[in-house]
Amino acid sequence: MNNFSNFILGVLLLVLSQVMIGTSIKCHVCNSLYNESCDVIEDNRYLVDCLKTNPDPEKNHTICRKEVFSVSSVEFEMSSSRTIRTCGYQKHPKFSCFYNSNHDLKETICECEQDGCNAGSTLHFTFQFLVFSLFTSYLMLSIIT
Repeated sequence: MNNFSNFILGVLLLVLSQVMIGTSIKCHVCNSLYNESCDVIEDNRYLVDCLKTNPDPEKNHTICRKEVFSVSSVEFEMSSSRTIRTCGYQKHPKFSCFYNSNHDLKETICECEQDGCNAGSTLHFTFQFLVFSLFTSYLMLSIIT
């Protein structure tokens, strides 16, 4: 019975960690066309509360997005790249990052669900992952002993 109660406690902690407290997500919002430092985020100058900057209250911003566009044309002898970081409300149904490409345009879009997670390519551990890892470790130890 002790293992079962530990399992229930772990499931309860995991469920509680999924509950959102009444604040909106905070994302970096910038465009490298206008903000040169938007390419590489080194501080929180572009971090905004998505609820406060949301122009459409019907769309609940719950994700941060980073888009990198590269245009390269041999025909016109030009090459350009742009980074855009935004708040988002509609998540891709399957992927956190996806890539599109055609003849001259390459586009990479990544989405995430933690405050400030669209700052760059750094790994962000979520509270849910931490709780799950601790719970799994505890269960494994209780089974072994």
